[in-house]
Amino acid sequence: MENHQQNRNNTEDIDWIFGLKEEVPQFLEKLKGRKISGFFRYSLSGDLCGENIKWGLGNTVFAVKIYYTLDLLDKLSQVERKAMANFIKSFQKEDGTIYDPLVKRKAFLSLSNFLSAIKNFNFNKLFGKETIRAETRQSVSALNLLGKKPDVYYQKFPKTEKEIKKYLSKLNWQKPWGAGSHFSHLIFFLKNSDLKDKEKLIDFAISWVNKLQSPEDGSWYKRNPSLQQKINGAMKIITGLKVAEKMNFQHPEKLIDLCVSAKSDKDACNNFNIIYVLHYASRVTENSYSFDEIKSFVTERLRIYRNYYFSDIGGFSFLPEGANEVYYGAKITKGLKEPDIHGTCMFLWGISIISQILGIDKKLGFEEFIP
Repeated sequence: MENHQQNRNNTEDIDWIFGLKEEVPQFLEKLKGRKISGFFRYSLSGDLCGENIKWGLGNTVFAVKIYYTLDLLDKLSQVERKAMANFIKSFQKEDGTIYDPLVKRKAFLSLSNFLSAIKNFNFNKLFGKETIRAETRQSVSALNLLGKKPDVYYQKFPKTEKEIKKYLSKLNWQKPWGAGSHFSHLIFFLKNSDLKDKEKLIDFAISWVNKLQSPEDGSWYKRNPSLQQKINGAMKIITGLKVAEKMNFQHPEKLIDLCVSAKSDKDACNNFNIIYVLHYASRVTENSYSFDEIKSFVTERLRIYRNYYFSDIGGFSFLPEGANEVYYGAKITKGLKEPDIHGTCMFLWGISIISQILGIDKKLGFEEFIP
């Protein structure tokens, strides 16, 4: 009787995701711009800026990834796909960077960003260099999904072993979430470059960062960061390995133990990162380590995910209390009790991976994008 009840609960935890492919596009329709083709709002009704000013790069990048995850991107009209690609490319600068000027300006004026930069002696963050690199990477990734290329390729990344060593050494590995993200950006730009020795350089970067991997818990860091930093940092490292198509690493069992010991449901990113690390660590073991526990864990995560979902609207909120207010350090919404495009993208990405773990990915029909 107890097993029967448990099976019924598991079914209820899973069944709701099969309606997402029809429900989420309705949310995206509500976010679409009415004046500018390719523009999407960030949240349903709480954005602080509208279409009348130049902004919204990240919103359209998220929209592209949502359509791809739902396996609907190729089903859109050529006009819609071209509009999204052109909107993304409209933010490109002559040096190949692609970033949102409003986000950069608001982040620069943010007191919390200023204090963080001063405290950590990180003036790249203060002047937006880290955000520009991250937005450029995500924009090129979205263009790749659309089958398009930027007009000018970004070139401001290390191109020799000496430069790579200097670049990686300067990152703050006591905070591996940030450091790992910039390792991942480096691998992405190398992989998408036309450098003849790029595979050698990628191998060098991976070999360098692997020296930071702890045999105790499998994550990559220095000193003693928090559990959440370890998991989030590992996610960033693994996205880099995924881009490089070199998805193999040591101590996957330790990483699995690290993830299943955590109970993070703080926001969409934290909810996603733990699933991503768990999935790829399990893949390295060929699903031979604690796989039943992993399946139970991710089924429970679906129950948590559902708390962020607005079924009457078709979108997820980034935070438990509602829409995200701050994006790359810039305040962009009022944080109302409603879904946003960022949370929707992250939770759908997580569901695409959970469906693989549970063996229902073919039935669900979601696709996992390469970040």
